[in-house]
Amino acid sequence: MSQNNVLIVGAGPTGLSLALLLLRNGLSVRIIEKQLQFHPGERGAGIMCRTLELYKLLGILPEILKQSTPCAEYIGYRSSPDDGKPSRIAPFMEHIEDTPARPMHNPRMLGQNLHQQILREHILADYGVEVELGTELRSFEQYADHVVAHTVKTLDSKEENFNVDWLIGADGARSVVRKHLGLTFFGETPTEMEAVIGDIHVVGDSVKDDQILNGWTIWGQFNSGIAVSMRAVPGQNLFSFIIRSQQGLLDVDKLASSREELIKLFYEVTGRTDIQFGELVGMGVWRPNIRMVNEFGKGRVFVAGDASHVHSPTGAQGMNSGVQDSFNLAWKLALVHKGLSPQSILGSYSQERLRVIASTLNKTTELFAKEFSGKQQQTQPTQYFTRGYELRMLGINYRDSTLVLDEKNLENDTEAVDAYRSGDNGMIQGGDRAPDAPSLTHLGHTIGTTLFDIFKSNHHTALIFPGSGDQVCQVRQALETFREYPAGLVKTVLILPGFSCFGILSELSDMAVVDTKGYAHKSYAIEQDEATVVIVRPDGYIGALVTSGSTGIRAYFSRILL
Repeated sequence: MSQNNVLIVGAGPTGLSLALLLLRNGLSVRIIEKQLQFHPGERGAGIMCRTLELYKLLGILPEILKQSTPCAEYIGYRSSPDDGKPSRIAPFMEHIEDTPARPMHNPRMLGQNLHQQILREHILADYGVEVELGTELRSFEQYADHVVAHTVKTLDSKEENFNVDWLIGADGARSVVRKHLGLTFFGETPTEMEAVIGDIHVVGDSVKDDQILNGWTIWGQFNSGIAVSMRAVPGQNLFSFIIRSQQGLLDVDKLASSREELIKLFYEVTGRTDIQFGELVGMGVWRPNIRMVNEFGKGRVFVAGDASHVHSPTGAQGMNSGVQDSFNLAWKLALVHKGLSPQSILGSYSQERLRVIASTLNKTTELFAKEFSGKQQQTQPTQYFTRGYELRMLGINYRDSTLVLDEKNLENDTEAVDAYRSGDNGMIQGGDRAPDAPSLTHLGHTIGTTLFDIFKSNHHTALIFPGSGDQVCQVRQALETFREYPAGLVKTVLILPGFSCFGILSELSDMAVVDTKGYAHKSYAIEQDEATVVIVRPDGYIGALVTSGSTGIRAYFSRILL
């Protein structure tokens, strides 16, 4: 056995969330990062609704909500140079009221620097694991039962060779892990535009315009010429900026190397010399790259996040998709490592995520074409940045996965499934995001809870809806069937419709709750007299919808267990 079960290369949100997930599942991890210091900038600041829900499972949502802010509902357009008129306001991300099934219906904004800090603090406080800065993976070899990693320290060139059971590359678009695995990186690198991105402080109250302070402002048009975008970071006198140019109009490398050049160009484009700038946090050149791998791993080595797919920044899907890669992989890897599942189930990581990422890339590329490249013409340019509902990522699903069992929807055409959107079609099917339900009370108590409080990232959760009184024997058999499986694999929750004879079975379940307002039954489209078992995976997706009781339960677990 290796000293560390898993080596994670890269300490962005993807690598850190994966590390915390694996630690929650009882594996040991080592995290290396080739940079000498943690990135100080905002970068991918949009945290989408589905990622917020997953962070609830992981146990870090309170800190995320405390430090983040609501997403801007509008974007302001101004002339270049600024003519002093108020911004032309266009919708950006519509605010939608929360519902019992979708209690986090709106994205949040949190700089990636703070986002990563929250993850690192949990990893250190809960497990004593620190990120090893200045440590670069040079190469690796994998064998039937382990991987040999070769690393080097950036400062003193000290080399280290060590064994791990598994290796995951979350090391960005230039991933050493992906290249060493020989994975194909399909896609394109559009050449029609380039940009300088970064973060800079402003001095005191030199920005007095509330429209600029409270939102996202663009001077010029992003799909022609040169344009400047600035987004205020609340409470920090800080702005994130994008300076976009059609290729050849600007020397972006020169611009990205000088604070003075940056400020000079800002004044030229915007005419807003009243805005005074302070410390530059950081900046760099960004060129569009739209690509994805042909598979997410081989043997004992996998890739996730930007190492496996890179997106246009439009829509804030890239970072969120990377975190969701981690949730998909972690529970499967944990079961295989513990000897509970065959290594073959790790193939479902590629199968499930490839279709999601392909569809996501199509959407972000469509937005990129509208906003930056000028490939699509619109009569209303102020609509370029409007964000559709699907970007909240609540429609992502694994309906066509070989791991999923659905006994309620046997006639569905999996060929028609859109892995990015179909979960929003109004149905509840196997492979869909598992919805929440509030107003549950523990049997015999007044203590309230929700399904999202019950779901966790280190076990399956079986929701047993008992149906009518003549199904007591079937429900008893279902509960007894779950006891056939290893301790800690699944937590059983009896969902009672109210006063019910099924309370006598509560001692066979790990938890029994009363669905006082019927939200659980409604969320999962289950009638009060309909006996159904819903098995929710550790990544918050419905692994099985079972109507046959013990037979269906065994059929589902036969797909994932030895």
